[in-house]
This record gives sequence, C-alpha cells and structure tokens, in this order.
Amino acid sequence: MFDIYEFFSELSKNNVKIRMDAGDPDIKPNEIIIKELINNIRDLGYAPYKGLDELREIIADYHKVDINNVIITPGSKAAISSLILFSDKVNLISPYWSGYEFSANLFNKKIFVIKTNLEENWAPNFDNIERDSTLIINYPNNPTGKIINNNEIKKLIDISMDRNVKIISDEAYRDILFEGPKFKITDYIIENSVSIFSFSKTFSLPGLRLGYAVGDKNLINKMGEFIKANITSVPKFSQKAAIKAIENWDNIASYVKNIYYNRLEIFLNNIDKKKFDYMKPSGTFYVFLRLRENVSGTKLAYALARKGLGIFPGEAFGEDYTNFIRVSLTTNEKNIKEATKLINETVDEIMR
Repeated sequence: MFDIYEFFSELSKNNVKIRMDAGDPDIKPNEIIIKELINNIRDLGYAPYKGLDELREIIADYHKVDINNVIITPGSKAAISSLILFSDKVNLISPYWSGYEFSANLFNKKIFVIKTNLEENWAPNFDNIERDSTLIINYPNNPTGKIINNNEIKKLIDISMDRNVKIISDEAYRDILFEGPKFKITDYIIENSVSIFSFSKTFSLPGLRLGYAVGDKNLINKMGEFIKANITSVPKFSQKAAIKAIENWDNIASYVKNIYYNRLEIFLNNIDKKKFDYMKPSGTFYVFLRLRENVSGTKLAYALARKGLGIFPGEAFGEDYTNFIRVSLTTNEKNIKEATKLINETVDEIMR
C-alpha cells in the first residue's frame, strides 16, 4: 500500500509551494460560520455523545428521518472507522480513498476489492459484493469524480438486501456536483445503511473535525458506543457553527461548486490531452488521469515535487493505478495554469 504520509514528508522536504495533492480546501470558510465559532468558543463543556439535539433535529428534517437516526461525529473518518470496526468483511470499490484501507487493516478486517476501470467510466459491478459484509461507497467519487445513476443504485440496494450487506455511504462531496441530483443513500434505504457527511469539503472546515451520520438506528447506536468509548463528544462550539452552516447551506454549496467547476475547466483546457486519458469528473474537486505512455504516476509525482508542485500518484488509490495521477483543484487559477504547464513539461522529460 502506498504510504501517503511518507509522500507528505517528501513534499515538505522539497518545500512544495503549489499543493494539489491532499483534498484540503483553499476556499475560505464563510464569515457567518467563523463568527458563530468565535461567539461560542468559550462553551467548552461536554456535549451529549450523540450531539446537540438542536443540530440533530435540523439534520433529521433534512433527511426526513427521526432524530434517533442521527448522530454528530468528529469528522467522517472516525464515523466510517467505527463501522469498519464492527464489521468482519469490508468491500471497497477501487480506486478508493486510502483511509478506508488504513482502517480495515488497523482493525484486521478482511478486504474484498471490487475493481473498476476507466474504459467503463468507473462503473462498479455490484454482483461481486461479498455476502454478510460491509460495503463502502463514495459518490461523487474520490478520486474519479464519478456519480452513481438510478439503475446502479437500484441494483446495489437489491443485492445488499439479498446478501445481508451493510452500506456505508461516504457523501463528503455530496454538494460538489456538476451534473445530476444530489445523492443520499437515505433517500433510497434506511435499513442496514448509513449516510455519512463531512463539513470539511463544502464548508472548508477540515480543522473542526465535524460530520454527521444518518441511517439505521442499530448502526447509529454502534457509532455512539464508539464515540463514548474513544472520543466522548464533538465540541459544542463546533456543533453550533454547524447549525449556522446548515442555515446557509444552499448558498455556500452553490458558491464553492461554481469555483471548483471553473477550476476544472481551466485545468482540462490546459492539460495536454495527447499525454493523458481521463473521464471528465461529474463532481468533487479532483481529476484522475492516466498517462498514455505507461509512465509511472509515482515517478511523475516525485519529479513534480522536486519542482515545487504536489500531486498524488494513482497507486495511492489502489495497486492497479500505477500509471495514474490525481490532481486536487484546491488552489487558485494562476497556480492551476502553472501546474498544467509543469505536468506537461515533466511528462515530456520523463519520456525522453
């Protein structure tokens, strides 16, 4: 498994200036949210382990569920890890965010990989899901930007019910969607499924470690046990800021989506299409590209790091993607143009 933290050390060693590697949003958080944080920063007592009722009620209304189907979590990573802990077998759809694999390995779980490919536009074959297991889905997808269509959703639900499969739906990029309706698994099924959302991407609040989960009460209660045993609760000031974020959700989501889409267009207009194959992302702020001449994505990433540009090699998202790179559009338009120039030039240098 590719060690992304070792790669982060390489980026730091090279004092990389243009960071298009991690999914760390550069868009500033809305001032309304910041003011709410400041106003409540002295409220440092423990919160209820499932979260403030006021916040849970707002989220329950949004998902059209009961408050007992909702829990506030310290980001989405801990929420996903808690459910992996209570699983025996975990299905991952590759390419996938490495955090899923880290957690499954940490808890010594058996991993089954459902492979997808660029030629089929990253469409998953849900027939390969293991019985009596947990499946993690992520749409819009990191790193490919793929979205899931209604036929795929219907097949997924039919198979999961037939095979006793728990569905963890990582919906961190739900709002950064360039086409199609927003996807929430809870719009289709509650039983044996959980929708997990992070405030890190839409609201540019990764440092708050703030998220929520909605779904099957039994799974929500298991997450609650994990939080009680390991974390206690999410800080009150973070949750009160989340209430203000949700009150302004539509405006903020529209604003950031438009910025990321404009950046995507700039990137695709400037990257040398003779050197790469890719599917245009339908969402997220990533582009996942395959090098046409079978150039190593890892070799390219390290070469670019020495030139001051950070991107991720494809093997960070699965062993089958060694000639891919993932670019994160979390920097300004000027840097994106400079990055495409560096990428194009460096590929030429490696191929000589």
